[in-house]
Parts: sequence; structure tokens; C-alpha cells
Amino acid sequence: MMLISVLVTTFASLPLAFITKDTQLCVYPLIALQGIGIAIMLNTATSLISDVIGDDSDNSAFVYGCYSFFERCSNGILLYFFISLYSENGFALRILVSSMPTLCALFCFLLAWIG
Repeated sequence: MMLISVLVTTFASLPLAFITKDTQLCVYPLIALQGIGIAIMLNTATSLISDVIGDDSDNSAFVYGCYSFFERCSNGILLYFFISLYSENGFALRILVSSMPTLCALFCFLLAWIG
């Protein structure tokens, strides 16, 4: 499943770097596909955490809470950082929107494969 999410995310993210005024309506289906790929990746990661926890129900809430907290904080910090630095530079934002999900998906796949 993780490989499918990487392929869907990459397929949807890379064309975003080449969006122009004439093709700006293509953003909506591409972002929807990107969201599907990221949702599959998130569900797979949660499933992997469930496999690690196993039958230890005493600590499962703590593990899921830490995972959720880290995910929310890291996303918020990165979004704040990138938007504050590149809010005036459309080219840089276009490259970030197209490359970051792909790079993160590949990194996630690598970590899942190692684990």
C-alpha cells in the first residue's frame, strides 16, 4: 500500500511545478489526487504503528497521542516556515508544493521498508 501511495502522490505532485495561468484549473484534480495519496500513506503509517504496539493496550493511547502531536506540530512549523519565507515568490512555492510531498512520500516509503 505504501508504494501505491508514493506513486499516487508523485503522479499528482510533480505536474504542479508546471502549472501556468492557462492550466490553473488542473490544480483541483491534482490536489485531490495528492490528498488521496497522502491519506493512503497516513493510514498505512497508522497501521504500522498498530503493528508495533501489538497487544500492549496500556501504552497505546500514549503512542498514538505522541504520533499525532508530532505530526501536527511538525506540519504546522514547516508550513509557517515555508509560507513566511516564500509567500512573495510564486516559483519557489510552486516547487515546494510539487517537491515536498514527493520527497516526504519517498522518505516515508524508505522508513517503512527498513522497518
